[in-house]
Amino acid sequence: MFKTVSDIIIPMMKTRIEGDLLIIRDQPFGFWLFYSFFIAGGLMALVLSLSAAPDTTTAIIGSAIGLGNITGGFYMVKREPASIVEIDKDSGEVRVCRWYPFGKRQRAYSVSAITGVEVEISEHTEGGPVYRTRLCFGKAEFVPVSMFWYQTREPSETILREIRTFLGLDLHQDSVLK
Repeated sequence: MFKTVSDIIIPMMKTRIEGDLLIIRDQPFGFWLFYSFFIAGGLMALVLSLSAAPDTTTAIIGSAIGLGNITGGFYMVKREPASIVEIDKDSGEVRVCRWYPFGKRQRAYSVSAITGVEVEISEHTEGGPVYRTRLCFGKAEFVPVSMFWYQTREPSETILREIRTFLGLDLHQDSVLK
């Protein structure tokens, strides 16, 4: 059923069609929960080092470790927002919303400006390829459907096919870009 731990916590993209509206969303709760342990642990280290450290050196080192964990946890949450992408044929808009536990950003594009949909491939920091689907607007602007990189090609290829089918694009054009 599950091959790796990442198969359990990686947010799978889900799609839904409502008339002429395609909604693609991911849910990064598993990642955010994991990153919150860094924040909580950092807070605990910071409080303990400031209230119960036996000497100044220990307090400084404990505080630095605590602040590092807090900063790292917030950085990772900000780096991997949840995504909701809506492709609306009626209004002719592609709406991209990226949201975090502490804010969101939204951007709109024209459906007619989409020149392609492809799977982007990158190198994982620990080696091996990672994949994500992106929309192409002209030759220079690319918008990831999700900010998450998947370790297998299938989730990204599935979303790619759904978008292409919904938009009536050629399903057989080259779909992978390095």
